[in-house]
Amino acid sequence: MKVLPHEGMSGVDSLLAESLERIIRDNLGENTFRKIQDRLFEKFGISITSAMREFDKIDHVLREFFGAGATGLEKKFLKEICSIKSNKDKSEKRFAISDSKISQSIIKAFCDDEMSKILNASIGEPWTISEIIEKLNLPRTSGYRKINFLIEQGLLVKTGFGFTGNRRAVDKYKSLFDNVNIDFNNKVTVNVQFTPEVVRNSSILQTVYGE
Repeated sequence: MKVLPHEGMSGVDSLLAESLERIIRDNLGENTFRKIQDRLFEKFGISITSAMREFDKIDHVLREFFGAGATGLEKKFLKEICSIKSNKDKSEKRFAISDSKISQSIIKAFCDDEMSKILNASIGEPWTISEIIEKLNLPRTSGYRKINFLIEQGLLVKTGFGFTGNRRAVDKYKSLFDNVNIDFNNKVTVNVQFTPEVVRNSSILQTVYGE
């Protein structure tokens, strides 16, 4: 099931959620996975898919099942998606992406000239969709389509709002990343630096790597 970003879910949680749910299922087995689902619904009234935006609830249930061992499990699960190589990387919010589906999504975005321009131009500065199209001089049809793709993939993050000429509030978006490095030598590797705000607002990263 594709987890789409929505109010309350940070961009990075949307990016990680689908793969993380699959990895939890693969590592724990179908029976345990169903028991965790049942317990989440019993205790919080939510499915494991919905709980990805409130990962502390999954953490709570995992601790019921595995005690203190839940911490190691969560780090193991997340390491199959993204990992921190050093303390310097942790302080700089830099992650090596291990999950092929997420890597492909990022590579697809940065190998497309228009999507790459959108992500690079929106680093640090949130724009409305209309502002992105106007300032980058994008064709409206393909511009809207590509911006919506980046939002659905969690690569553009909703950050505040602005106003139109008639004072109607409209959402603003900015890049999920401060920096992306894609190395095509030998084996393709993707390293990303999330913005501090993105990490701070991530239920998943705060639960597993919280300072």
